[in-house]
Amino acid sequence: MTITVLGANGSTGRLIVERLTSLGHPVRGAVRKPGESAKSAPGAVEYVALDLATPGRDRFAEVFAETDVVINAAATRSMTKKQADLIDRQGIVAAIDAASAAGVKRWIQVSMMGSGDPTRLPGYLRATGHAKHTADVHLSDSGMTWTVIRPPWLTDGAATHLITVGEQVPEGSLSRADLAAVTVACLDTAATHDRLFEVTGGGRPIPDALTSLT
Repeated sequence: MTITVLGANGSTGRLIVERLTSLGHPVRGAVRKPGESAKSAPGAVEYVALDLATPGRDRFAEVFAETDVVINAAATRSMTKKQADLIDRQGIVAAIDAASAAGVKRWIQVSMMGSGDPTRLPGYLRATGHAKHTADVHLSDSGMTWTVIRPPWLTDGAATHLITVGEQVPEGSLSRADLAAVTVACLDTAATHDRLFEVTGGGRPIPDALTSLT
């Protein structure tokens, strides 16, 4: 099973890639600059160039060829409305369409807590939240088996392997290491198929929490 990770050189994406390779999964890391990523590759990872901000997206079909699962950990680093719309909405929507056309069966998306309700977000995050929500809805209509994970504020702390999940959970924080573990665990958890859920740190072991989504 080949897994393509979007945003594979990001703070969360790198941890997802590391976890996947430790489990023996073939990984294709989609990044803007493959050469820089290859220097710090955690294992047997094929890095390919993919710029979600590029209007001409003919490269997408090649990236998703022979891909079984896509994990989207990409996100704009800018909080401006223009950049959020360009990458978190337009870029991801185009990637979803390309993946579906290429025959990808499964897409796991890292979104953002509160993105379905702007009143839960501070003003500077609302444009990003709106863009991510639009991409989440588009994914649910794509025909692929999908999962949308909406984490809260992320930290660089160690993994605890304890989480709380649900359609809406209390705001808090979650380590990127735990988010990576949750994302990879969704691969083998049927309860996460065609589901959107929020997640925060603390509570139950990851496998138990995800199974409780049924």
